[in-house]
Amino acid sequence: MTSPAQVRDPVRLREVARLGLDREGPRDYLTDVVKTVSNRLGTPFAIVDALLDDAQVFLAGCGPVPEWFDEAGGTPIEWAFCAPFVQDRVPRVIDDFTSDPRYRHNPLVIVEGVRSYIGAPLITAGGHVVGGLCALDLRRRSFTDADVEYLADMADRTIRRIEEHAEPAS
Repeated sequence: MTSPAQVRDPVRLREVARLGLDREGPRDYLTDVVKTVSNRLGTPFAIVDALLDDAQVFLAGCGPVPEWFDEAGGTPIEWAFCAPFVQDRVPRVIDDFTSDPRYRHNPLVIVEGVRSYIGAPLITAGGHVVGGLCALDLRRRSFTDADVEYLADMADRTIRRIEEHAEPAS
């Protein structure tokens, strides 16, 4: 699992702030990304998230998102399936959360019924992991190597979009 020190690294968090990912606001330029990913991978959900020091916030998403997600704007960092990207920096697949001891007790699995996941890190040009691009399903399923490669490419494209839309430092 990801250590709190890695998630709370001040240099990484400055990069999150520089990109404005720690602030609420419309990010319409990410809407087509999540829709495209969801359609291509055949999942009901796709999300672009940012990893703050204590929370995962949703920058864009598609799918039948529970009402409390919209109200909260994210989840505690301890629930974040994308948090391990800060340490391992590679795409990952979980075919069945209920059989994975790291996640089987996660409220997103127990309460919301999330069963499978595919995700890729959002790594800035400066080399910092600021979040993830992921797709989730309510059923157990496998993803192919081609799916992982596709999502990693989309994550690279997504972070470039985010960087293009960042407001220049004053």
